[in-house]
Amino acid sequence: MNLKALIRRLFYIIIPLYQHLYIKRIQSKKTINVVLFAMNLSMWKCESLYHLLSKNSRFKVTVIVIPCTDYDLKQQKKDCENLCLHFEKNNIDYHLGINENGNYYNIRKKINPDIIFYPQPYKTYIPTKFYYTRFLDKLLCYYPYAFWTSKGVWSYDQAYHNIAWKLFYSTELHKIDAQKYASNKGKNVEIVGYPNADLFLNQNHLNIWKVQSNRKKRIIWAPHFTIFSGGSLYQSNFLWMANFMLELARSYSDKIQFAFKPHPRLYTELCKHKDWGNEITNAYYQQWETMENTQLESGEYIDLFMTSDAMIHDSSSFTVEYHYSQKPVMFITNNYEEHLEGKSEFGKLAMEQHYIGKDQEDIIQFIENVVLKGNDPMKAGREDFFKQYLLPPNGKTVAQNTMDVFIKAFC
Repeated sequence: MNLKALIRRLFYIIIPLYQHLYIKRIQSKKTINVVLFAMNLSMWKCESLYHLLSKNSRFKVTVIVIPCTDYDLKQQKKDCENLCLHFEKNNIDYHLGINENGNYYNIRKKINPDIIFYPQPYKTYIPTKFYYTRFLDKLLCYYPYAFWTSKGVWSYDQAYHNIAWKLFYSTELHKIDAQKYASNKGKNVEIVGYPNADLFLNQNHLNIWKVQSNRKKRIIWAPHFTIFSGGSLYQSNFLWMANFMLELARSYSDKIQFAFKPHPRLYTELCKHKDWGNEITNAYYQQWETMENTQLESGEYIDLFMTSDAMIHDSSSFTVEYHYSQKPVMFITNNYEEHLEGKSEFGKLAMEQHYIGKDQEDIIQFIENVVLKGNDPMKAGREDFFKQYLLPPNGKTVAQNTMDVFIKAFC
């Protein structure tokens, strides 16, 4: 083991010792201050936890809206605006991390948080003033920003995974992976369920689809952002599907509504692409937004999922989440076996509940036979997967499972 690795291992040992002492201090506090960072609606997973903490007089919880610095400036601004509108609509107390004058909100001075939830374990996507390395004296926590299906060091052994006080994971299979790959052997993992489960399992979902003259089938198309060539993350099929999906929307205008739900980063990547750029990208997005039987969805997606009839996608983050709807779903890939190589056992189980599409003909057959005619042989498998893996443990909500961890530690 080289010196750098040795220092890192020692650091991973020292941090929990400090956290233990800090918890002793919190136990004597009348009010525990909690900060939840939010970058965009798609990655915002703390809604239920926020409302539960707000009802408990022991906790004071505040949301801090920050931009994802890896996104296009226009996308950063739009994401922050959408978050603010959502928080105002849902009575959530928030502050802008960076105001319109470029000034940073000093959370240490104005809030002095005891607990901080980060939306991602990668500090490079976060403004430098809010790097987790600036708050190592606090209790850092994490809800995964997606229902995790990948395996390996990248997924479980980032620095944040090892220094966070608590990682609130979704299933026992995720804890097993953390024990296998993380340097700290997953000692900071708590199984509480997937945070968005509380919202998916809510029975009151809004119909956010465009009003049509007659009831049509509703299909979501959710392409990933990785349009660049090469690399382990390369999985998007957007470039060959872009015009084809618009053609499908026109061809089935009397039978189907389509919702275009791109990964938040796709806009940024298209604007940088040599064959697209800002003008073409904006025009393409506008087509989806303005056609009679189509719509552009760039924010919250739970109501969208739960009121849809099917989805077509190649986004790993939705591989599990769409199964909360228990509706048919197609994953687009021309190399299914290679795609599975990077998946965990849980990820493979989730993929097995998908119809697989490799070309335009497969997509058309899925629409014709499964969506329109209702020939759905995978329905029973999806329902079993839902019951076994998607319901939160202990017969409680995910937020309550998380709160139970807090109460056990601080009370």
